[in-house]
Amino acid sequence: MRPLKLTMSAFGPYAGKTILDMSALGESGLYLITGDTGAGKTTLFDAIVYALYGEASGENREASMLRSKYADPDTPTEVELIFTYSDKTYTVRRNPEYERPKARGEGITRQLAGAELICPDGTVINKQRDVDAAIKRLLGIDRNQFLQIAMIAQGEFLKLLLSSTEERKKIFRQLFKTERYQLLQDKLKAEESALKNLCSTALFSMKQYICGIVCKENDEIAPLLQKAKLGELGLEEVLALAEDLIARYEKEYENVSLRISGIEEQLATVNANLGKAEEYEKAKASLISANSELEEKEKLLSEANLALEAERAKQPEKEQIELNFARISAELPQYDEHVRLTDQYAALDKALTEKRALRENALRCEAELQDQIGRLKAENESLADAGAEKERLIREREQYENEKEKLSLLYKEITEYSNCVKKLEQYQEEYRKCTLKAEADNHRYVCSNKAFLDEQAGILADSLRDGQPCPVCGATAHPNPAQKSNGAPSKEELELLKEACDMANEAMRQASERCSVMRDRVKTLQASAETKISEQFGNVSIDGAGDLIVNEGKKLHSDITDINKRLLESEKKLARKAQVDAALPESEKKLEAVQAELSALSSDIAGNASKSDEIKSQIDKLASKLAFTDKNAAEKELLKLQNAKEAYAASLKAAESKYTRINTAVIALKASIIQLEKQLENECNVNREKELEQKRLLLSEKSLLMKTADSLSTMNAVNTSALADIKRTSRDLLVYEKQYASVKALADTAVGNVKGKEKVMLETYIQMNYFDRIIRRANTRLLVMSGGQYELKRRKNIGDNRSQSGLDLNVIDHYNGTERAVQTLSGGESFKASLSLALGLSDEIQSSAGGIRLDSMFVDEGFGSLDSESLEQAMKALNGLTEGKKLVGIISHVDTLKERIDKQLLVKKEKSGGSICKIIINE
Repeated sequence: MRPLKLTMSAFGPYAGKTILDMSALGESGLYLITGDTGAGKTTLFDAIVYALYGEASGENREASMLRSKYADPDTPTEVELIFTYSDKTYTVRRNPEYERPKARGEGITRQLAGAELICPDGTVINKQRDVDAAIKRLLGIDRNQFLQIAMIAQGEFLKLLLSSTEERKKIFRQLFKTERYQLLQDKLKAEESALKNLCSTALFSMKQYICGIVCKENDEIAPLLQKAKLGELGLEEVLALAEDLIARYEKEYENVSLRISGIEEQLATVNANLGKAEEYEKAKASLISANSELEEKEKLLSEANLALEAERAKQPEKEQIELNFARISAELPQYDEHVRLTDQYAALDKALTEKRALRENALRCEAELQDQIGRLKAENESLADAGAEKERLIREREQYENEKEKLSLLYKEITEYSNCVKKLEQYQEEYRKCTLKAEADNHRYVCSNKAFLDEQAGILADSLRDGQPCPVCGATAHPNPAQKSNGAPSKEELELLKEACDMANEAMRQASERCSVMRDRVKTLQASAETKISEQFGNVSIDGAGDLIVNEGKKLHSDITDINKRLLESEKKLARKAQVDAALPESEKKLEAVQAELSALSSDIAGNASKSDEIKSQIDKLASKLAFTDKNAAEKELLKLQNAKEAYAASLKAAESKYTRINTAVIALKASIIQLEKQLENECNVNREKELEQKRLLLSEKSLLMKTADSLSTMNAVNTSALADIKRTSRDLLVYEKQYASVKALADTAVGNVKGKEKVMLETYIQMNYFDRIIRRANTRLLVMSGGQYELKRRKNIGDNRSQSGLDLNVIDHYNGTERAVQTLSGGESFKASLSLALGLSDEIQSSAGGIRLDSMFVDEGFGSLDSESLEQAMKALNGLTEGKKLVGIISHVDTLKERIDKQLLVKKEKSGGSICKIIINE
C-alpha cells in the first residue's frame, strides 16, 4: 500500500482543505516530516490510518475528537486517501460524526459518520461496516497490525527493548495471539487439580466404605475387621473378609428362616383349634339372642299392620286435594297475562309522559336556535374585514423589523470596531515591551559572545611557545599574545543567552504580526461602519452613531410592540370569524333536526294514547274472571295443596316401608334359628386354655428368631452395599490415578515446572520462537547502525531455574567480546537497539500476516539522542529499508536530517490558528 494523494478537510489542526500530492515523493527513498512543535506532523499519519480504518493512530484520539477546532462551522470534516495496492488504484473517503449548522434554518444538527470506497473497476462501497471489511480484506491486516508495521511510534522504542520476561509475554500475547497457549496451560493445570481431588475423594470414600462393614460383637472375625478399618490390611484382604462375612451370615439367615417356618406351621394348627371352640360358643349365644329378638319383632309386625290399614282409609280426602290443585294450576297462565297487560299499560303511560316532556323541551330548543342563528349572522357581517387588516399589519411589522435588524448589525459592527481599537492599543503596548526586552537580550548576548571569543583566544595564547608555530596562523614568533578576559561566560551560559535572545526576537516578531493584523482589521471595520452610518444617518461620526442607533431602535421596538398588540386583536377577530363561520351552518342543521323531532313526537304521542285505552279495557275484563288477587296468592294456595298431597303420600309410604322391613326381619330370624340349631347338634371337645398357652409359647419363640433374622439381613445388606462400593471406588481410583499421572506430566511441562529443567511455559516457548525470529531480523539493522559493534541475543543461561524465564535479552559487544544485559546500553545505543528491534518486529508481523508488505512506513522521532556517527549509521540502515520500492517517512526536528533529506513535508502553524502543510523537493 502506497499513498498517492491525501486530502484533509477540517481535520485535527488543519482548519481548511489540505491537499498533499504524495506521488511527488516518488516510489522509494526517505522523506522528512518536519515543522513546528504541535503543528500536526503525526496528524498526517492519523489521517491515513483514519481513512483506512475509521480510527486515528493513537489510543487517546477517538474519531469524534478529530474535527478541527479552528475550522469554519460550514467546512465539512472528512479525509480522502487515494492509494495503490498491487498496481491498482483505490480511493477511500471517510467523515467522523460531529455537530454542524443546519443546512436550512437556524440551529445545530448532528452529521453522522460516513465511509466510501471506490474500487479500480468503478464499484462503490458505501456502508461503513462494508468499507471496513473491504479494506481489511484488501490489505490483509487489521488496524493494530497496520500500526505495528507502518509506524514506529514516538515513545514506544524502549518498551520492547527493556521489558522483563513477564512484560514481554504480555506484549507478544497481544502481537502474536498466543492467548490460546496460556488457556491450554490453565486448562491442564485445572484438570490436574480436578483429577487430584478425584483421587483424594475416591480414597476417602473407600476408607468410609471399609469402616461401614459390620459384624456381630462376639464374632471371631471382629479383631480382623478392626484391623481393616484401621487401614492395616490390603485391598484384596479387605474384599475377602467382606465376602466371607456375607457368605456366613447368609447361611445363618437360611437356618433361622427354616426354624421360623416350622413354628408358623404349629401356630396354624393351634389357631384352627381355637377357631372351632370360639365358633361353638358363639353359635349358642346367637341362638338365645335370636329367639328373644323374634318374639319382639312379631309384636312390632302386628302394630305396623294396623297403622298401614289406617293410612289406606284416607284415600277420598287425598283425591279432593288433587282436584283443587289441578283447577288452580290451569288458571296460572291467566295471571301472567294480567301482569303482562298491566306492565304494558304502565310502560305506555310512562312513555307518554316522557314524550310530552321531550316535546316541551324541543319547543324551547327551537326558539333558542332561531334566536342564536339571528345573532351569528349579524356578528359574521361585522367581522368581514378582519383578514385584510391582519395582512396590512404584518407587512408594516416586517418593514420595522428589517430596519431594526439593520440597525442591530450596524451597532454590532461599531462595537467590534471599538473592541478591536482597544486590542490594537494593547498589542502595541505588548510590542513596545517585547522590543525593549529583545534589545536588552541582544545587547547582553553580543557582549557575552565577545567576552567568550576573547576568552577562547586567551586560552589558545597560553599554549603558545616561542619557536613553535601558532595553530591558527602558523607564525613562530608571538609578540603580542591575547589575554584571557575576566568574567567570560561558559559555552553553556552563552548558548542559554543565545536561546533567550532568539526567544525575545521571536516574541517581538509575533507581537509585531499581531499589531499588523489587528491594525488591518480596525481599518476594514472603520471603513465599513462609516459607509453604513452615512447611508443611515448622514454626516455622523462613529462615536456619535451609537446613541442615534439606540434611540432609533427604542422607537422601532415601541412601534413593533404596538403593531403586535393590534395584530393580536386582529387574530382574535379572525379566530372568532372562523368560529362563527363554523357555528352558523351547525346551528341551522340543529334547528332542522329539532323541527323534525317535534313532528315525530306529536305523531308518537297520539298513537300511544289510543293503544293505552285499549289495554286498560282488557285488564279490567280479565280481573273479573280470576279467583285470587294475583298469581302470588294462587301459587301460595297451590303450595299448601302440594304439601298436603305429599304429606298423605309420605305417611302411606312410611307405613308400608315399616311393615315390609319388620316382616323381612321376622323371616330372617326364623331362618337363622333353624341354622344355629343344626350347628349345635355336634358337641366341641377342644381345651381352649391349653391351646392359648401353646400359642403364647410359639409366638415368643418366633419373635426371638425374627429379631435374629432381621439383624442378619441388615448386616448382610450393609456389607453387600459396602463391598460393591469398595469394588466400584477401587476401580474409579485406579482410573483417576492413571489419568492424574498423565495429566500432571503434561501440566508440569506446559507451565514450566519440570524439576531440574529451565522454567519455560508453553506460551513462553512459542513466544521465544517468535522472539528469535524478531532478533534475527533486528540484528541485520543493528550491526549496520552500530558499525558492527552490537548484536542482540536472547539470554539462555538462566541460573537457578527458580523463576519463569525465556524472553530476557542481552547484547553482544563484538569490540570487547562481552555479553551483557541490554539495560547497560547508553541512551544513543539504546535508541539504535530499540529502533532495530522495532523494525525487526515490523518485518516479523508482516511475515506472520501472510507475507503482507506495505510500500510505505513512518518513523517518529528519537534521532535527537544520536551523535553524528550514530546518525550516519542509522540513516544507512533506514536507507536500506527503502530498497524494493519502499517509501519511509521520518517525523523529526533534527536539523541535520533537514540538510540530508531532500524530500520534505513542512508543517507550520498559522497566525490565525490551525496549521498548513506543503511538500518541498530540494533538487
